[in-house]
Amino acid sequence: MEDRELGINLIIDGISYPLTIMASEEPYYRQAAKLVNDTLSEYKEPFKGEGGVRVVTMAALDIAFNSIKNGNIAGSAEVMHKINELNRLVTTTLKEKR
Repeated sequence: MEDRELGINLIIDGISYPLTIMASEEPYYRQAAKLVNDTLSEYKEPFKGEGGVRVVTMAALDIAFNSIKNGNIAGSAEVMHKINELNRLVTTTLKEKR
């Protein structure tokens, strides 16, 4: 079966992010979005009132730390690139909301 491009919308922190991905990667993107949302939720209360960028940064650090600690990073440069890109998208969106 040939892999094809697929348009999806991921909801991260209540914001829709339209992406074009390979169909075979969809489950991974959905799991990643869930992980990001769950982690953001964990940091919202402790960093309440300190701004969204701080919450996003701590969530990104938590996800990266746990991935490295658990040896789950294969091709860590690519994973870090994707985490940084998600962080940039969320930070830009939060700044636009102000």
